[in-house]
Amino acid sequence: MYSVNKSLLVTCIAIGLITNSIMVKQSIFFYDFDQCEEGKIVNKEIEFKNNKNLEENIQYTLQSLFDNDDELNSFIPFGVKITNILYINGSLEIQISRNILNYGGTATEDALVNQILATVFDFEEINEFTLFIEDNDDLLVEGTSINKYTRNDWEERMKTIEEN
Repeated sequence: MYSVNKSLLVTCIAIGLITNSIMVKQSIFFYDFDQCEEGKIVNKEIEFKNNKNLEENIQYTLQSLFDNDDELNSFIPFGVKITNILYINGSLEIQISRNILNYGGTATEDALVNQILATVFDFEEINEFTLFIEDNDDLLVEGTSINKYTRNDWEERMKTIEEN
């Protein structure tokens, strides 16, 4: 009986180790100016171990987008950090540092918003998204607010982007 329990325990540990070492791929989104002068939004896959919960995976992915360590064409200002994150039943709320406001121009704001929304809604589990800015009224520089933005809203926005 002891050896059966020991074998079962070893099997469970092995399964747990295998599960924790599975690599998850998620995409972050940037702009490619080689394809057209205005730039086209493209994805770059990042990998991380699936040993975290969904909220931590979302935070890791978004922070990778904000950090832009690969120096891809990004409209997100330098130094943006996630200060708080909450995911409940398909709804994601994040609060980010004021560094997000270090830019100007409507076109830049549109591109920045597209990058964030594309990355957020690449997670199938997210159906609604709200962005808060630390010590701010939650409006971006040119007046955009991302409040309870839905997957349907994003899909409609993408159709408009693809048409232009």
